[in-house]
Amino acid sequence: MGLEKGMNTSDKNSGGKRLWYRLDNAALIYPSIQSDRTTTMFRLSMTLKDKINPQELQKALESVIERFPFYRVRLRRGFFWYYLEHNPRMPRIEKDVRYPMRRLHPKIGTRFLFRVCYWENRVAVEFCHVLTDGTGGLTFLKALVYEYLTRMGKDVGDAEDIPVVSQTPSAEEAEDAYQKFYKSTLPLPDKGRRAFHVPGRLALPGVIFITTGIMPLDAVLAKAKSYNVSVTALLVAVYMDALQELQDMKIAKNTKKRPVALQVPVNMRGIYPSKTLRNFSLFVIPEIDPRLGKYSFEEILQIVRQTMLTQTNEKAISRYLSRNVGGQRNWVVRLAPLAFKKLLMPFLYTRMGEALYSGTLSNLGLIKLPQGMAREVERVDFMLGNNPMNKNGCGVCSFGDRLIINFSRITTHAEVERLFFTRLIKMGIPVRIETNTYHGLDKPRS
Repeated sequence: MGLEKGMNTSDKNSGGKRLWYRLDNAALIYPSIQSDRTTTMFRLSMTLKDKINPQELQKALESVIERFPFYRVRLRRGFFWYYLEHNPRMPRIEKDVRYPMRRLHPKIGTRFLFRVCYWENRVAVEFCHVLTDGTGGLTFLKALVYEYLTRMGKDVGDAEDIPVVSQTPSAEEAEDAYQKFYKSTLPLPDKGRRAFHVPGRLALPGVIFITTGIMPLDAVLAKAKSYNVSVTALLVAVYMDALQELQDMKIAKNTKKRPVALQVPVNMRGIYPSKTLRNFSLFVIPEIDPRLGKYSFEEILQIVRQTMLTQTNEKAISRYLSRNVGGQRNWVVRLAPLAFKKLLMPFLYTRMGEALYSGTLSNLGLIKLPQGMAREVERVDFMLGNNPMNKNGCGVCSFGDRLIINFSRITTHAEVERLFFTRLIKMGIPVRIETNTYHGLDKPRS
């Protein structure tokens, strides 16, 4: 439900009014699957050139959250669905910890669905996917850091397209764009096949290892250009090639191998005219079938390029939109009590989602900031959460002259990252590695 369709109800405790929102289509499943291992979180951070002033950061947060009322909410349980309700509390910043993206407090109705963390020069925002996707989270982080730098007396100049606290939020920013652009009676996409999943012993609950690769953006662009593909397609192919080798190491017979498939999020705002700051992403899944034999890197690259070209247009992606929203609108699903949905959702999440791919690579692309603000920012990072089936995630973004790749994992071994970055180095791309495996995030291991 969008802002313009929210319900105002009397708040007897505060004497005022509060606004509630229906969960958007992508968010519906997350409350039912959250756990210490499946935290449903992602993280965005900016490292500044000066040390963070916690008092001013808190003031900036208190100002900015008024500009994003659809994030100033708490999760509530209804009879049929969860929903979001205005949270009268004020969010508080926290000191960052060694392992990021830990689960939000499991008791619903009291906490915000995001946290703002700081450490030394770094500001990070960790979002639960119930609230938003990477685009919405990045917009909030930009607004927060812009407000903070302004309060610190920095000459950041005009905000350009960054939302500022003096603006009134538009109704479109809070809309459920899945419902808005839904088309009924479209042919459904293929169901897909169970994919190869990275083996390995799970780390303790709450432990997420991060391996970061920092490389020159121009070197990656040049390599992608030499193959006539986008940076995303290049990295997806490298990732799939690494997973293919890993499966070859674990399983000798081709007949026992499973497809290697990657989930690649697509920002739907580039396909449909929406300015929503809630979830609005779907996925394409490039796939190879190692039962047919070993694929060369060039073959994988060709499959990825073809998939990205043919599956990211409006006609192709609308089938997934139709399937997802159509399932939500089914009258049997709508009338089923939440208690029944809570039992069904984890099964659907695994069977129709996690089981179908071997990992995720999400590229936010080139992060653009106003010139004055960009002078104060050293780097930007993007990290994905994990779950026991897909134990690795890959978040990518670039800022300035560097491209930064963050692998997150909940296993005790780092074979995927090793194979991935080794391939990039062999391509002639210099990579500097950092990890939180043995040191805190504030003291990366190089």
